[in-house]
Amino acid sequence: MRYFIAIYILLIVITVSILGFRGSTTKNTPLEVFPDMDRQAKYKAQTQNSLFSNDSADRLPVLGTASRGNAYNLEDVFSSKPTLKSLAFKTGKNKSGDWVAQTSSVIDVNLPLIRLGREKYDIHCSICHGDYGNGLGVLSKFGLAPRNLSDPSKKGTYLESSGAWTDGQIYHAISMGSASGIMLGLSDKLTPKERWAIVLYVRTLQNFVGQATTVSKKI
Repeated sequence: MRYFIAIYILLIVITVSILGFRGSTTKNTPLEVFPDMDRQAKYKAQTQNSLFSNDSADRLPVLGTASRGNAYNLEDVFSSKPTLKSLAFKTGKNKSGDWVAQTSSVIDVNLPLIRLGREKYDIHCSICHGDYGNGLGVLSKFGLAPRNLSDPSKKGTYLESSGAWTDGQIYHAISMGSASGIMLGLSDKLTPKERWAIVLYVRTLQNFVGQATTVSKKI
């Protein structure tokens, strides 16, 4: 019995030593069975980090990174003369609710815009729809069937069924994703200008692939 009392008192002392008294505070890190990464080594914003040559912990995004969020209207938020874009530019539909027929009606079409469209298409779209928009991207090799955007000689193109899509409809699909839910929207990754640039580049691919298909048939 005396050993039981001694062991019991010892357990109480050990328990209190480890857990402390109820309501007491300590600067020591508590013992946690499942810490869930609540505390981990990190550098806070705008602090020094001797690992890098400029001693800054803040780093620029890696080149080619697909950003999440765009803040495309940030300049307008802090500007005394904000540029309010049209409804058609932001949604792909005009005030009457009709789809925008051509990209040129909402934004100036030029070579830099096409180059921007190619850059963003290669990052966000080519893995599914292929480098030439014909649906033969990487995912097509795994049993999936991404939409054919450009090759009129093959089935599955968006030009089928209810007729040719307008530029506004393509813009909406890029922004909100497909109705089936297979393709997710890119409105959180691309600015409206970048989405219209992709629309323009898709039209360029369509013309290129269509002409190449016509020439091959003649040959």
